[in-house]
Amino acid sequence: MIKVPESPTISVLMTAYNAALFIREAIQSILNQTFSDFELIVYDDGSTDHTAAVVNEFNDRRIQLIHSEQNKGIAYARQATLNAARGKYVAILDSDDIAFPGRLEKQFAFLETHLDVVLCGGNAVVIDEDGNTTIKVLIPPYKPEELKVKHFFNNIFVNSTVMFRREEALLLGGYRDKVPAEDYDLFVRLAAYYRIHVFTEEAFVYYRLHNNNITRVKHREVMSRVREIKKDQLALIGITNSEVYLSTFEALIWGQFKDHPIDDFYKLLVELKSANLKSGALPQTIFEKELFNRWYLIVTSTIPKKKAASYLLRRGLFKVSLTSFKQKRRIFKFWLRSLLS
Repeated sequence: MIKVPESPTISVLMTAYNAALFIREAIQSILNQTFSDFELIVYDDGSTDHTAAVVNEFNDRRIQLIHSEQNKGIAYARQATLNAARGKYVAILDSDDIAFPGRLEKQFAFLETHLDVVLCGGNAVVIDEDGNTTIKVLIPPYKPEELKVKHFFNNIFVNSTVMFRREEALLLGGYRDKVPAEDYDLFVRLAAYYRIHVFTEEAFVYYRLHNNNITRVKHREVMSRVREIKKDQLALIGITNSEVYLSTFEALIWGQFKDHPIDDFYKLLVELKSANLKSGALPQTIFEKELFNRWYLIVTSTIPKKKAASYLLRRGLFKVSLTSFKQKRRIFKFWLRSLLS
C-alpha cells in the first residue's frame, strides 16, 4: 500500500462533470506517474452520470473525491480543489485528458531548480474522442525570453499541462468567476507578477478535443471573458483608457485586420510600445519586435504592394534591428515597386 504523506509535494487537481466516459483513463495516467509524492483531488461537480462511481473504483489513498450534489460551475470547482490542496505545487489535469508518465517528475525538477518561476506548462498532442492523434503539437516553439510577450497576445498554456506554486496562486485570489476562461485569467495574473516557462519542445499530455469541450460549447462566453481579460492586460501594461483600444486589440489578436482602418492598428501598436516603455511590464526589445511583426502582417495582408513600403517604414514601429532578413528583402522589393509605380 502506498503511504500518503501528511503534506504531499504535488496536488493534482481534476474537476469533472459527467466525465464517466474519459475520467478513468485520466486518473490512471496520474497513478502511472514516475513521481509518486502527490495527492489527486477530484471534484465531481454534480454529475448526473456515474462519474463518482468510476472514481471510487480506484483503491488508492492518494485520491480524494469531493462530491457536490449541485452543479456549481467550473470556476467554483477549480477554486474548491485549490482550497483543498496541500501540496507545494499544484498540477492540473482535466478529466478528459491523459498525462504522459514523466510529466510530474519533469515539472517538479524544473520548479525546484528555478525558484523564480511560478507557472510552467508544456506542449500537448491533440487527440479525438477515440484517442486518435489529430495534431502532433499544439504550441509553437517559442524561446524562453519570448514567453511573456507571446502570452500578452494569446494564451500559450494548455491547461492540463500547467504546474504552479500554490501559495502564489492563492495570494492572487486563485480562480475567479471568469468562466469559461477562468484558467487563462489565472495564468495572466501569474504571468504579470512572476516568471513563467513553457516546455514547448516537449508534450506532457494528450489533450482530448471533442464536442463537449467547454470552449467549444460556450464559444460566445469565451469571447466575452477573453475581452475582459484583455482589458485587464492593457491596464497591466499601463494603458488606462483601454476602452479606446479594446476593439482594435481584439481584432489584432483574432487576425481580423479588415474590421478596422489600418491607422487604428498603427495607433494601437504605437501606444502599446509607448506604454510598455514607461511601465517596463514586458521586455521592451522583444515586445517591439513582436509589435513590428504584427504590423508587418497587417500591412502585407491589407495594403497593395506598391504602397506597402511607406506603411512598413513608419518611424513609430520600424527599426532595422527589429526586422528579419526575409522582411528586409521584402520591404526593399516593396520600396522598389513604389518607385516604379
